[in-house]
Amino acid sequence: MAIVLYVGGSKDGDKGLVPHGFSKSRAETDQGPEIYTERFMELQGIGRIRVMALESMRDDIVHQRTSQLYR
Repeated sequence: MAIVLYVGGSKDGDKGLVPHGFSKSRAETDQGPEIYTERFMELQGIGRIRVMALESMRDDIVHQRTSQLYR
C-alpha cells in the first residue's frame, strides 16, 4: 500500500491508500464515474511524489494543482 494524493475531481486534495501496482482507480460520484491515473512528478523542495490525478487532466495542470496542495 502507498499513500497518495488525489488531484482533481471530487477527491481533490484527499489522501488515500492505493495498493502497489495499481495505476488506475475509479470513484463513483453523483455526476458519474471519475477515473484517476497514477502519475509521478518532481516537486521542488519535496522530491519525487506519486499522485492519482483525473485521467483527463493535462500534466501541467496536475503539477500546478499538486504544488498548491503540498503547501
